[in-house]
Order: sequence, then structure tokens, then C-alpha cells
Amino acid sequence: MAQLAMDSIEREVLAETHRFEAALPELLKDYRGRWVVFQGGALHSVHETEDQAYVAAVEHFGVTGGSVVAPVLDKDSPAPNTTSVVSFPS
Repeated sequence: MAQLAMDSIEREVLAETHRFEAALPELLKDYRGRWVVFQGGALHSVHETEDQAYVAAVEHFGVTGGSVVAPVLDKDSPAPNTTSVVSFPS
């Protein structure tokens, strides 16, 4: 049962990450180099630092809210390996 819940969470995380990546070309136009909170296929908020974005994600969606916290950078840019998802509810 726990494995089934984990599989479901992983699928949701992957789906939200794909939605973020699909939106990236548009996000780059206005938010290049900034950190965003992305949830439900939409931009929620924009921040100067990863910490600010993470705090905003947790404050708005909670620790199980399912938001992506990521830098808005070209896929070819050297980027910190810090894109994270504030976990989805099981």
C-alpha cells in the first residue's frame, strides 16, 4: 500500500515537472534568473532566491502542496541541481 502511494506521488511530481518544463519558454521571457513557485500547471509566485521561493510554496500550499520550486534558466545553462517539489499529498 505504501509503495502504491509512493508511485502515485512520483507520477504527480513528474507530471508537475513536465508542466513546468513546458511553460519554461514563456517564463524565460519575463523571469529569467529568478526562482518561481509553479503549481497546478501555473506560475504562482516569483522570487529572487530559492529560500524565498521555498518559504512561499510552503506558506501557500503547505508541505504536501505539490508545488515545483525552480530557477528559470535555459535548459543548456549550468544550473544548480536544486529544483524541488514540495511533496504531493498521498
